[in-house]
Amino acid sequence: MSHQILSHILPSATPGSARMIKAHHFGEVGARPKIYLQAGLHADEWPGFLVLNKLIKALTSADEAGLIKGEITIVPVANPIGLAQNFHGYIPGRFAFSDGGGNFNRNWPQLGEKIEHQIKGQISSDTDVNASLIRNAITHELKNLPETTELQGLRKTLLAMSMDADEILDLHCSGEACMHAYVAQEFESHFAPLLARLGANVALSELETGAHSFDETNVSVWRHLKNHYAHLVPWGARSLTLELRGENDISKAQATEDANAIFDYLCERNVIDKPVSEVDTSQLEYFPLDAMDLVKAPCAGIVCYNKKIGDKVEAGEKIGEVVDLMADDVNQSEHALIARTNGIFFARLQRRLVICGEAIGKIAGKEHLAYREIGHLFEDK
Repeated sequence: MSHQILSHILPSATPGSARMIKAHHFGEVGARPKIYLQAGLHADEWPGFLVLNKLIKALTSADEAGLIKGEITIVPVANPIGLAQNFHGYIPGRFAFSDGGGNFNRNWPQLGEKIEHQIKGQISSDTDVNASLIRNAITHELKNLPETTELQGLRKTLLAMSMDADEILDLHCSGEACMHAYVAQEFESHFAPLLARLGANVALSELETGAHSFDETNVSVWRHLKNHYAHLVPWGARSLTLELRGENDISKAQATEDANAIFDYLCERNVIDKPVSEVDTSQLEYFPLDAMDLVKAPCAGIVCYNKKIGDKVEAGEKIGEVVDLMADDVNQSEHALIARTNGIFFARLQRRLVICGEAIGKIAGKEHLAYREIGHLFEDK
């Protein structure tokens, strides 16, 4: 058996305390392809926890049968810092309470320019040699990242395990949503089989969001270098963010189904030596991220929807309303939510008491929206 479990202790934030990241490793170290999976970077998004639990069970059986050909690293709980932010029974795990606050999945270290400087003059015509050169440079540069604080330690630990992987799957969820994903434009066809196996009909296609999220950071070095060396630098890493429906879409049956879909995908990528049938990708549709309409609350109050998740909508169509609880005239207290594009209403806020101006719903469209600025496509920095 190749299964190993390694524990990584984060820098202690307070005297007598320490948090840990646990990683499950399958296959021979250095074997290719290498796939990295993690769940719960946003610590209030929990479906991925159970999915990876089920996947580890399936991989353990495959390992016992000697079927692991590549290398697989799974971090089932990626953010113990956020999980510890328990405030009277509520875990606000999207933003850090310490280290200056901020979204746990934003503003990760960008290493492209440093790697470019490190390998200058060493790129050859052999793409395999170049990939190895770049991975070695990444490993060297990661060692120089600071780890004074818990958050710095968490980021350095997760990047050290993921940045040499061929594929990185970051598991998240939305408030209420259908299965969807955020995928770099360059990887649309590559990840189509995975999304089809998971039953996703919607995927948001992006180039540069400006968010410096975890999944983008893992490919940012390769994207940066390809801008300089073109075909001489391969895609040494491909990544995506999987949104496993809504926060409460958690059950053993659903988690097992999702884990089986990911397992079959690993077989398809020859990480596991087991034949699987091809999957039909024709129902999967990609939507440009800059064409995604963010439905904003026109006032504070209670939101009521008359469109379900997954419904098709048209520009100008009413998808719900927000009731202004402070209106003097209750007969005039309902404010309509109007779609600004033709598309699919695929995600919305779980909370029904909303704040004026906040984004409470998402519609995947096809046409660029003027108010969506390339490079600033995620608002919650």
